[in-house]
Amino acid sequence: MKKIIIWPAYLAAGKTKREGRLVARKHAVKSPKVEEIEKVAKKLDLEPEVERAKAYPRSPWERGGRVRVLKRGRKGELLCLIADGIKVSRESRKSGGK
Repeated sequence: MKKIIIWPAYLAAGKTKREGRLVARKHAVKSPKVEEIEKVAKKLDLEPEVERAKAYPRSPWERGGRVRVLKRGRKGELLCLIADGIKVSRESRKSGGK
């Protein structure tokens, strides 16, 4: 099955569309990390592979890494699911964690 790349910039609330954010602001997450993307992707059974030393082409000075996941459905829908999953996991950590 085909894999797609997810850069943290795709989900970042601090980025503009021009800087690489692909999700709508209502789905965007403040400073997403590859570890968070990996955790949610595992829950969604997308077989994530983290590549930590990679830099997003639009900001090569930031080496935040990237995550490769299985392409199941449309990329935009997957990105929204992952962003919302990160929000849920952050909320559960704040409220005592489960």
